[in-house]
Amino acid sequence: KAIKAYGVPDDEIFQTVDLFEARNVKQVVKSLAATGRIAKNKGFAGPTIGPKMSDGEKREWTEEDLRAGRQGVIGLQAGSNKGASQAGVNMGKQRMIAD
Repeated sequence: KAIKAYGVPDDEIFQTVDLFEARNVKQVVKSLAATGRIAKNKGFAGPTIGPKMSDGEKREWTEEDLRAGRQGVIGLQAGSNKGASQAGVNMGKQRMIAD
């Protein structure tokens, strides 16, 4: 309950059985890394394990930028490969199968 109140997400919290009976050691390690990440984010200055928590990045789009993004289609994005195929491609020696 304390780890949940500290801010660790539910899917990263391990059960006591996972640690005590070594049933799900991966979940225990995941939980420790999440606790370290949250602690670092809350200002803990000591050593931690796990990656740094993302801060996010706010972006401001003008109406012109949004309009340009809706109109543009990047090549081959529409599902066409313009007739390209791998017909006739020979990559190395053929596999020899013997009975």
